Amino acid sequence: MNFLIKTMPLFTILLAIAGTGITSNVLASGDDQHSHDEHKEEHSDRTEISPYYMQTSGIKTAVASAQNLVQYDTLFGVITPVQDKVFSLHATFPSMVEKIYVQIGDTVKKGQMLARLTNIQTLQSYTLKSPSNGEVTSRSVNTGNRIDAEEMLQISDLSKVWVNLSAFPENVERLQKGQRTKIYDLHDHESALGEISYIAPQMSGGHIARARAVIDNSEGHWRPGMHVKADVKISTLTVPIAVNIDAIQTMKNESVVFKYHDNTFTVTHVKIGESDGQWTEILSGLKAGEEYVSENSFLIKADILKSGASHDH
Repeated sequence: MNFLIKTMPLFTILLAIAGTGITSNVLASGDDQHSHDEHKEEHSDRTEISPYYMQTSGIKTAVASAQNLVQYDTLFGVITPVQDKVFSLHATFPSMVEKIYVQIGDTVKKGQMLARLTNIQTLQSYTLKSPSNGEVTSRSVNTGNRIDAEEMLQISDLSKVWVNLSAFPENVERLQKGQRTKIYDLHDHESALGEISYIAPQMSGGHIARARAVIDNSEGHWRPGMHVKADVKISTLTVPIAVNIDAIQTMKNESVVFKYHDNTFTVTHVKIGESDGQWTEILSGLKAGEEYVSENSFLIKADILKSGASHDH
């Protein structure tokens, strides 16, 4: 039998194998592998995700359109009281302090009695009242003290406060009175809106100019001496196409967004321009009116990379 197989013509052996169906399976397997490779090559830059998964994972889309990009300068500074809202209280005459009714940190109302004193010359008693709503920020006397012209108490109205900002030469060139400003504490726990109200006419010895904004402090969060940062609105640039900054991802060292159509997300290479921290200008690769992933685009990237890795194996 072995001798017969060895001497049998090749085409006869193939015909015999064909009768068992092995040849067709091998060929079909080869065709399937070729088709799979083509499919992998064609779809390695896209993925399909159901609307249900999009909703549960927080994937959101938006339409590429014109946007106004706001340009900011970030400055740093410190909170101080408004200068003409700080009141220094003195005795009217050389006096003895009969009674002090307030402590540092107390909140007072305009007209509230703060101290009772006795005129040393006439022995007449008189009272010292608060000239404003505010807070006791300094107290330098006690009951029984003799006082002449020195300061007794300081009352500060902190319902509004100054933000004294440090501006370097490159910042000063772009600063103007009236520019909108957003103030943050250094922990980004609170923010407040204000505007530039003053720019110093000269630089300090450290080549720094002082600028100032006024902000509301009715809640008492902004305390004198607190260090803050400020985003000062310098200009607005209108661009024809922009996307949410969270839409931009990097793949193979290139910037991409993911276009969306019929539950399919496709990698789209883009050239980016200006950005204001919220919107990024698109110079090429995406057209106005095209839908793209605007939030949680990293999930689409991860799914495409995972799909590509599984195909490679």
